Amino acid sequence: MNNNDIVRRIRFIFNIKNADMIQIFELGGLKMTKEQYQDIMAKQEPDTPRDEKLSRHDLEVFMNGLIISQRGVKKDEDGNPIEPDYSMQRDNDINNVVIKKLKIAMTYSNEDLLDFWTADGFTVTKGEVGAMLRRKGHPKYLVVGDQFMRKLLAGMAITFRDNAEVGKTE
Repeated sequence: MNNNDIVRRIRFIFNIKNADMIQIFELGGLKMTKEQYQDIMAKQEPDTPRDEKLSRHDLEVFMNGLIISQRGVKKDEDGNPIEPDYSMQRDNDINNVVIKKLKIAMTYSNEDLLDFWTADGFTVTKGEVGAMLRRKGHPKYLVVGDQFMRKLLAGMAITFRDNAEVGKTE
């Protein structure tokens, strides 16, 4: 799964406008032009490198911006802003970090995540979800593969996009 594909799917799931997407990147600390944004959002060919259009760092910038856009800037006990963390050190960290940050941004519970996987017909246990969300280095830490990520995003799309269509009249 390409990094820009994750961002493209999140944009689709939540029906985020292009201007708001650029704003989310900026909240995370990455200023870009419309042209740069359009390049990032262009679909990649299947056999291209994972980060050809969007680096690991820039994907995490987007996820941090999503958290800030939904929850505000995190502050310490003195009220000073806390710098966002950057946990994507290797490619196999990406899916775990995206799930954790998506959970934080949208205030999802573990049950919500399970419901999204179930919506796409994918079986994940509570124990697996807990293992995915553990700190890297924990003995029970589970590296999230692309199939888990793809199915989570597909289940979210089913949940949010299908439900959004219910209230519309012709």
